[in-house]
Amino acid sequence: MISEATYSIGEAAELCGTTTRTLRYYEELGLVSSTRQSASSQRRYGQAEIERIQHIRELQTLLGLDLDEIAEQLQASDRLDGLKAEYRAGPPEERREAILEESRLILRGLRARAIEREERLAVFVRELDERLGRVERARADKPAASARRR
Repeated sequence: MISEATYSIGEAAELCGTTTRTLRYYEELGLVSSTRQSASSQRRYGQAEIERIQHIRELQTLLGLDLDEIAEQLQASDRLDGLKAEYRAGPPEERREAILEESRLILRGLRARAIEREERLAVFVRELDERLGRVERARADKPAASARRR
């Protein structure tokens, strides 16, 4: 039997571009879990955990989500994975309908939050554009104002 490669907390932190302290904090918050080897009691991370940590980092850095939002996102994703597995197992028709409805509701909620964030970012971009426009107009007016003072 071939066992999956695991990484120490230091190796996992390096692979994911974070610190061991951050990984311990993620575990404390329940965002990620590690396995413990009984002999050494060291944290070990498999490939699935590495990918989850990388996903958490992307949600933080690319989307600017805070850890509460990330926890919510991960819970929704985990629930969707569970529903998908249950659906593929071939439940009775009435349960399949319930699975599809729950999946739809979860995805609609995630989509609504993404749209809200997108709208907030659009407002932020417009504000930056307005400020940039004022600076550019001030720069364009500067030579004319200097010439009038002479």
